Amino acid sequence: MTEKFNGYQNGQLSDAEKKIIDDWFDAKMDELSLAANHTPITVAKLEQQLFANIKQAIHQDRLKKNWSKNGWLQMACTVMILCGLSFFILSDQLKNKTEAPTTWQSYSTLKAEVKKMVLPDGTIIWMNAETKIRLSPDFGTSNSRKLHLDYGEAYFEVKRDTLKPFSITTQQFVTTVLGTSFNIKSYPELKSYQVAVATGKVKVDCHTAGKTIQLSSGLLKDQVLTYNLDTKKTGIMLQDVAHLIEWKSKRSLNFENLTLAQIAAELSRQYNIKVQISGTQQSGKTYHLQLEHQPLQRLLKQIVLKTGISYQLSNQVLILNTDL
Repeated sequence: MTEKFNGYQNGQLSDAEKKIIDDWFDAKMDELSLAANHTPITVAKLEQQLFANIKQAIHQDRLKKNWSKNGWLQMACTVMILCGLSFFILSDQLKNKTEAPTTWQSYSTLKAEVKKMVLPDGTIIWMNAETKIRLSPDFGTSNSRKLHLDYGEAYFEVKRDTLKPFSITTQQFVTTVLGTSFNIKSYPELKSYQVAVATGKVKVDCHTAGKTIQLSSGLLKDQVLTYNLDTKKTGIMLQDVAHLIEWKSKRSLNFENLTLAQIAAELSRQYNIKVQISGTQQSGKTYHLQLEHQPLQRLLKQIVLKTGISYQLSNQVLILNTDL
């Protein structure tokens, strides 16, 4: 049988023998390919079917009383086709699994950069400096609109669609809306999660220890929710959100209830400069500053007047001194 297979591949068989193989290939491949395309087949079930077909084909050929001189070709073709189809289908299934990963489209900003982007559904997003967002691969095509805010600060003007809720996942928090405008802030050094509503209504949940805790069933205009990651406590207060989100248009800096280390991180982020702190830091001391974006040296003079600290600026390194 091996000699005949070699003869077929090397073109050494007679036309009659070659035609038998070609006809069997054409008929069986059409028949089995059609079945494979219309029938869901698991790997285990496929193997069972293939071996059963091979066994049946060999058994039927052995029972034939009038074994033609080309009978071996028919049996060989059956075995070869079924094994070949097995390899083809299994390879195709593995290929589909490896070539169809769930890929989220990423968007990010650098230090000292503010970016505006428009999503496929018409939603507008403003991204503050050092922010990363990932958009789900089925965004706009499924029954929901999902994205991740990995870190940073972003302002959302969500296009209203009551049939497709819009949700933002940040760490263990999920913010869900139908159509509204709001700001989310979650920089690592802040150790907090903040949602500020400009218009509409916003729902906020927290997923922790396998449970879902509702932090708010509906934040309204000028309500600001803050969740402290250290204390695990939630606070909701009224605030002028329009003033809070001026960073997207005027690049204003809002140092509200921030430690000196947190202020240093924000200065580094907004001005793309290395910031260090020198001297003794009073434990728990925080500052409340709202400053316009301006040249760094002018900004630092205002910080000195309002906080009493001093600074040194040289070679793109800023040192904030707490000891006078």
